[in-house]
Amino acid sequence: MAGEGTTYSESWHLVANLHLKLRSTVEVQRQFYRGEKWYVLKEPFTNRFFRLQPAAYEFIMRLSPEQSVEEVWLNCLKEFPDQAPGQGDVVSMLGQLYAMNLLETDVSPDTRQMFARYSQNRRKEKFAQLLNILFIRLPLFDPEPLLQRLSWVIHRVISIPGAIVWFTALLVAAKLLTDNSAGVFDSAQGVLAPGNLFLLYIALVFVKSVHEFGHATVCHRFGGEVHTMGVMFMIFTPLPYMDATSSWGFRSRWERALVGAAGMISELFIAAFAAIYWALSGEGALHSLAYNVMFVASISTLLFNINPLLRLDGYYILSDLIDIPNLHNRAVEHLKYLLERYVFHYSGATPVAKNRREEIELTLYGVLSSIYKVVIFLGITLFVADKWLILGTLLAITGVVTGFFLPLYRFVRYLFFDARLYSCRPRVASATALFLLIFLVVTGLLPFPRNVSAPGIVESYPDVKVVNLSAGSVVEYLVTPGQRVVAGQPLVRLENPELDFALASAESRVTEIRVRERLALGKRIADLKPVQQELAAVEAELAKLQRDKQELVVRARAAGQWIPATRESIAGMWVERGRYLGSIVGGSRFRFAAVVPQEEASELFRAPVAHIEVKLWGEAFRSIRTESVTLVPYQHEKLPSAALGQQAGGSVAVVQNSRQEADNAAEPFFLINALLEEQSGVHLLHGRSGTIRMSLSPEPLLVQWSRRIYQLFQKRYQVS
Repeated sequence: MAGEGTTYSESWHLVANLHLKLRSTVEVQRQFYRGEKWYVLKEPFTNRFFRLQPAAYEFIMRLSPEQSVEEVWLNCLKEFPDQAPGQGDVVSMLGQLYAMNLLETDVSPDTRQMFARYSQNRRKEKFAQLLNILFIRLPLFDPEPLLQRLSWVIHRVISIPGAIVWFTALLVAAKLLTDNSAGVFDSAQGVLAPGNLFLLYIALVFVKSVHEFGHATVCHRFGGEVHTMGVMFMIFTPLPYMDATSSWGFRSRWERALVGAAGMISELFIAAFAAIYWALSGEGALHSLAYNVMFVASISTLLFNINPLLRLDGYYILSDLIDIPNLHNRAVEHLKYLLERYVFHYSGATPVAKNRREEIELTLYGVLSSIYKVVIFLGITLFVADKWLILGTLLAITGVVTGFFLPLYRFVRYLFFDARLYSCRPRVASATALFLLIFLVVTGLLPFPRNVSAPGIVESYPDVKVVNLSAGSVVEYLVTPGQRVVAGQPLVRLENPELDFALASAESRVTEIRVRERLALGKRIADLKPVQQELAAVEAELAKLQRDKQELVVRARAAGQWIPATRESIAGMWVERGRYLGSIVGGSRFRFAAVVPQEEASELFRAPVAHIEVKLWGEAFRSIRTESVTLVPYQHEKLPSAALGQQAGGSVAVVQNSRQEADNAAEPFFLINALLEEQSGVHLLHGRSGTIRMSLSPEPLLVQWSRRIYQLFQKRYQVS
C-alpha cells in the first residue's frame, strides 16, 4: 500500500506503459482472514491461486487494454490515496500474476504465450525438484474422474455419522491396546529387524496411499478438484502424493483445515482397525502386517505430519487456524523486513505483519522453522550416509550448494545490488562487515568454557563384586536386598542339570577305570600305567565338576550389606559364568564411577581438568566435591551398573540382544573414578545415579566446533 510500501520505484518504467487485464478464465472468490477481506484469484488451467487485499484487487480489476498501467495507478491514487498500492507493490504484483498466467495483453486469449509461459514454469519446477533431491515428485494420473464417480460415497462417509464411526473405532482400539500394552511394546522391539523391513515398507505404502486419498476425498467433499496424484521419492523411498491446492479457494478456514487434517484422520482410522485386528488375531503374516500398519500410521502422524515446522499437514492446518495464509513465505518476508527496518534503517521497508500479535507469530515461526530445517536436513544426511556413504556425501554436497551457497549468493546480490537499498548502501556494507567481524571475533578469538559431562553411579568404597563362578539357572535369592551378611553366607542358589549329568557321568567313568585298574594289577602289569594316567585325568575332571557344583551356591566373600545388581527378580534366568550378581558394600567411603565416551575421554587425556563437581538425581541444586579423580587408561565394555543403560532408563546405549547384556555398552567407553568428600545434608547411598561435570580450559567456539565435527566423522565413518 502507498502508506506502507514504496510509492515510487526505479523499476516502474518496465510496466508503466503496458496495457494489461486479467484473463477471462480467472475465477475470483472472496475470503476473510482475521476479519480482513481478501480476494483469491484462481486460474483453472494451471490450478494456481493468488491472494489479493481489497486495494490491490481494486487496482487489478481496473486494468484494461484501453488504459496503461500508469493511468490505472494514477486513478487509484486519486480515489483512495491512503490505500492504493505503491509502484513497487504494483511491479512485484504484476510480475507474479504474469508468471502465473493470470494476465493477458490483448482482449483475445494469448494462447501461444500462455502455453509458453506455462512450459517455462514447468521447467523451473522440474529444475527445483532436481535441486531438492530429498523430495522428488513424479505426477502419474488425474484422480478427479474417480472422485466424481465415488462422489455419493464420499458425501455419506464424510458426515456426522462417519465422524461417530471414526471416534468409536478409536475408542475400541485404545481399549484393546491398553489391555495388550505389554504385547504392543514387545512387538515394537522387532519393527526394524531385517526380517520385518519388507512388511514395514508394504505398510508404509498402504498407509500413505490412504493418507493421500484422505486429502483428495475431503477436498472433493467441499467442492475442490484434485487433478494430480503421483509418486514422491522421500529420501529415495517411493511414496504416494497428491495436490489439493484447490482447497486454498475455500472460504471457510475450518474446511481448509479439515482438508489438511484429512490425511492424519484417515491414518488414525486405518491404525484403529489394524489395532483391533492385531489384538484379536493370532500369530501370522496378517497379524504382523496389521501391527506394522498400526505402527506406521500412529508414528508418522505424531512425529511428522502434525509438526507445523515442516511444510506438511501440520503447517497448513496451523496456517488456516491462525488465519495467516502463506505462513512460511510471510515469515521469511517479515524477517527480511526486520533486517531492512532495524538494521539497515531502510525507510521504504514494507511491514508484513498487521499487528503486534502477528509480528510475534511470524518472528517465532520464521526463526524456529529455519533452525528446524537445518536440523532435519543434517539428520537426514547423516541417516543416509550411515547406510550409503557415497550417496550421503553427494546429498551433503547438494544440500550445502542449494541450502547454503545459493542462498548466500542471493543474499549477497540482495545486499549489494538490490535497487531498493541504493539509498542506504553504505549502512548495508558497514552493518554486514560489522556482523562478520563480531562473528569472527566471538567464535574465533574469544575463549569459551568447555565442559565434559558423564553419567555415573555412587559406589561404596571399597566394595566386593559378587559373581557366579559356575553357570546355571537362578533358583532363588537366599537373602533380601539390603540385608547384612557375613563372610561365607549363601546369597544366591543356582541349578544346572547339564552339570549334574556330567558329574554323574564322570563318577561312572571313575568307577569303570578303577575296575580296569584292579584287573591290570592281577593280569597285565604293562597295561597298568596308561590306566592310571586315564584315572588321574578323569578324577581331576570329577574334582572340577564337584567344585562347579559347590559354586552353584554363590556365597559372600566379605561381611557387609547385600545389594543385588537389579531390583527385578531374575529367578529362572540362565546366567553365564562370571555374571555380576550384586555387591557387598560395607565401606565408609564412597566414590562416583562415571562412563565417558571415547571422544570425550580424548579431551580429558589432552587437557588438564580445572574443576570437578558431582550432582545426584533428586538433588540437582547441590554439588558434591571430589577429593581425587582417576581416569582408568583403557577401554571398558561393561557398565558399572545396568541402571546407566537405556534399558533401565539411563542414557548409555547398550547391547539389545538379551536381558543378560543389559549392562553391556553398545560402544567402548572410559571409566572415571572420583572419590567423594563427605558433606552434611548429602545422602550418599550405594547405587544412586547422577552426573559428573568436569570443566576444561576455555577455547574459541570455532576450535570446539571443528573438533566436534572431526570426532563425528571419525566415529561414524572412521575418517583418520
